[in-house]
Amino acid sequence: MTLKKTEKRMGMQLLRLVVVGLLMGVTGCAATTIDARIQQRQVLFDSYDVATQERLQRGQIRIGDDADAVWFVYGNPTQKIRRTDANGFTEIWIYKILGYCDRLNHGVRPVYYDVGGRVRGSYYIDDTPEYEWKEVLRIEFSQGHVSAVQFNE
Repeated sequence: MTLKKTEKRMGMQLLRLVVVGLLMGVTGCAATTIDARIQQRQVLFDSYDVATQERLQRGQIRIGDDADAVWFVYGNPTQKIRRTDANGFTEIWIYKILGYCDRLNHGVRPVYYDVGGRVRGSYYIDDTPEYEWKEVLRIEFSQGHVSAVQFNE
């Protein structure tokens, strides 16, 4: 493995750790964000029992929590999907981050240059990093309560 690929891989691992920390409420910044959301809806937060309040402040949600509890922990989702099927109405909250995309097939690009009045050509491999939105968390609600949580690493 080349040094460049090793550096990219290490950078991605670091990015994943930071994202996991932010999403799971491990870092101080995430706790501040949770605290800010609690302050925005303090009366609603105070309506939860003490054990639930402490759990939400630690950044933990559970099956059965309502949408407000999820909002306190994770904030507004990147995307919402509403689905109706034979079992009824389901809402899905999707959280995404902007992450590095390691392309399998790098683009081959022609390069032309002038040598002594003659145009010469060659090719190079374009390994410029690309970024894309990656889904890291998907939370499904059924009848207004969390029915499934999917975390993508």
